[in-house]
Amino acid sequence: MQSAGFQDQFAIGDRQIGGGAPCLFIAEAGVAHFGDMDLAIQLVELAAEAGADVFKTQVFDVDQLIAAELMEWRDRLRPRNLSLPEFKELKTLCDERGLLFMATAHNESRIPWLEELDVPAIKVGSGERGNPGFLTRLAELGRPMLVSTGMYDERDVEEALDACAKGGCDQVALLHCITAYPTPSDQVNLMAMDRLAEIFDGPVGYSDHTEDHLAILSAVARGAEVVEKHITILRDVPNAQDWKVSAGPEDLGNLIADIRRLEAMLGHGRKEAADVEQEGRVWATKSVVATRDLPADTVLGPDDLITKRPGTGIPANQLDQMIGRTLARAVAADTLLQMDDLA
Repeated sequence: MQSAGFQDQFAIGDRQIGGGAPCLFIAEAGVAHFGDMDLAIQLVELAAEAGADVFKTQVFDVDQLIAAELMEWRDRLRPRNLSLPEFKELKTLCDERGLLFMATAHNESRIPWLEELDVPAIKVGSGERGNPGFLTRLAELGRPMLVSTGMYDERDVEEALDACAKGGCDQVALLHCITAYPTPSDQVNLMAMDRLAEIFDGPVGYSDHTEDHLAILSAVARGAEVVEKHITILRDVPNAQDWKVSAGPEDLGNLIADIRRLEAMLGHGRKEAADVEQEGRVWATKSVVATRDLPADTVLGPDDLITKRPGTGIPANQLDQMIGRTLARAVAADTLLQMDDLA
């Protein structure tokens, strides 16, 4: 399988994806507002204060999303919803706080909401695995797409990308994801990002469902160009699972700061001395040193020379070239040789 024809970098709003740009951080609020607008506003403020790039939530019609045989899930999710005017209010707040506002539409009736909310990109949840018609409909909105691939195999990836292309979208990022809340460490499988990068031209990222920050930081170190982490204000909520894998007021800011610090640590990739190492080149490296008092006209032999710090004399890698050379002047024991000491 090889999925070509997708752009390797593109913009979402004023943020660049791919091409060496900083990793896009999506603060996934999901349904962590539990239908409470005041709590939703707190989540926006949390994302903004922590330095997230995107505040994302989810829009759905419970009865169109879930069949009657899963009545328990209908009952669980029904109160955890907001109206379109409330989502518009959240988007306005995001605009004011410098956040991109995005939403995942979970059913057909909410696709028009994405248009009314004028989202800059379409986030597709892993639950749309095996649902190419829905992905094509989303792609027809004419916006970049971020597609989570939890529960996917490579055939599913190919089907999803074909659906995006059919809808006219060539700006797609694939997010490796494991749909388990929480995801056990031994099943995170971050190396799957490498495989996605082999078979796909576009940006690759990671959507996290682990209990701490190690996986998401490791994904950034591995080259993730987009990452997503659930956020929450409330903990220990009955009949809810997202809070178990969420960052909150106590740690979201530190997570994003650590990601930015990690990106700085990754550097430019060239193997060369860093600016801060210039002083080290003086004190930490070695030079050629006289082992004893050497009078002028001495023809240097192996026993006359050794290497010691600092590196301000003839470099240690030139010691062999000094053998057989004649001194132009006397050199005291334990003194660094300089080139003008030689005849």
